[in-house]
Amino acid sequence: MGSAGFADIRSQVCGNDWGWVRELKKYLSIVLILFATGSFAEVRKPAVAGSFYPANKEELSYQINKFLNKVPSPEEKGDLIALIVPHAGYPYSGQVAAYAYKCLEGRSFDRVILLGASHHQSFDTIALPDYDYFETPLGKVKVDGDFIQKMKKLSDKIVIDNAPHREEHSFEVQLPFLQMMLKDFKIVPVLFGNISLSNCQSLAYVLSYLMEYGDLIIASSDLSHYYPYDLAVRLDNKGIDSIVKNDLEGYVKNLAEGETEACGVPAIITTMLLAPALGANRFELLKYVNSGDVTGDKTKVVGYASIIFSHKEIALSEADKKKLLRIARETLQSYFAKKKMPEFKVAEESLKENRGAFVTLTANGRLRGCIGYIQPIKPLYLAVQEMAIEAAAKDTRFPHVTKTELKKIEIEISALSRLKRVRDISEIEIGRDGLYIIKGENSGLLLPQVAVEWGWGREEFLDQVCVKAGLPEDSWKEKDAILYRFTAEVFREYLPQRH
Repeated sequence: MGSAGFADIRSQVCGNDWGWVRELKKYLSIVLILFATGSFAEVRKPAVAGSFYPANKEELSYQINKFLNKVPSPEEKGDLIALIVPHAGYPYSGQVAAYAYKCLEGRSFDRVILLGASHHQSFDTIALPDYDYFETPLGKVKVDGDFIQKMKKLSDKIVIDNAPHREEHSFEVQLPFLQMMLKDFKIVPVLFGNISLSNCQSLAYVLSYLMEYGDLIIASSDLSHYYPYDLAVRLDNKGIDSIVKNDLEGYVKNLAEGETEACGVPAIITTMLLAPALGANRFELLKYVNSGDVTGDKTKVVGYASIIFSHKEIALSEADKKKLLRIARETLQSYFAKKKMPEFKVAEESLKENRGAFVTLTANGRLRGCIGYIQPIKPLYLAVQEMAIEAAAKDTRFPHVTKTELKKIEIEISALSRLKRVRDISEIEIGRDGLYIIKGENSGLLLPQVAVEWGWGREEFLDQVCVKAGLPEDSWKEKDAILYRFTAEVFREYLPQRH
């Protein structure tokens, strides 16, 4: 169509002036504003505001603050990993929930993963929403859609489905507390359709692979439902006891035998499955009551508990360090003699704690192997055993250690802390921190002692960890680079000098 034809159509539609252009610009401006403010976003509206909790913003804020003010500030509990929190109406369980949320005081989390079980629909999958936001009277909370898509790619048990989330209260009642306690965070609402151990295992695998330092799990669950008071207390205490002992086998056995009960069983089981991989080594009941304690009616009650999973570093004693070095030495001797890893009886909790660990082997001052676990996926003494063999026989950068060479090998062990996301490079302290970088498919790690040995400053250390990952030196400055820091307890054996 020529310009004359276009002019004819414009004239028929808009008249002979160019006012239509001004109107189009105005319309486009409105559209851009709507996109920028999230007005075109899909929002999950409150379903139980006005029934489970106040629908009025001021009244809701006042009630939550009242609950929180009755809870003393918690003692230092280390790194917070997960919370089990009740989800009944605030008059019943709000005060118990406040004991969990008080633990967020002074902390920040980038992402909160909410685990729960559907109260309204039964289905065989794990449903995640396609909403952009969840809304409460306190405002909107952003859903981490990118994380959800990553989850979906890792398991065929995970589906994207808003329907089970529309009327579900178990997440909604948690959000106002989170909004009061955290400044900037996204949520990942994960809803189970049934009690399936295989689904719990699948989700635990997915989350252990994707979760980062700065993520928090909240398992939303009440306990026993509608039993007489004394029976409810017995059932609830049985389950709580298994959880705080992190006795998953015992918890599942009690559930199967009707010795305990919870409406969020898959959320609790998944959290317990994840606990070792995430480094949890502290499990504590913060508060337990049931509805009979609140209302005085003890004929048919519902149980509520707040439980915290956290990680607190256990410092190694000199005796612990000597034992680990002995374990590493005897493991290498057994491997070279019998091609098998020996078994050790270990009673020390510090050695049974899940920790990342690196084993470094040197001979006459030359590096002969260095391999380790970054994440705390195994008890420390087992990690040391396995990595001693890996460093000797599977570090492809060096010729493998030989049996005759073993007597010249000196062993150094680095027991790692949990990884902490670096928000600002000023957090990094040379001599204290090691670095771990992930960018795309590349990753690399340097132990704390490396920067000291080479005399590097902070930025040179950052450049060198990029090189270790196979990246250009200044890659740590780019937005898609994920940088972690960690500390390490480093100790070694020294062989007698021979002249």
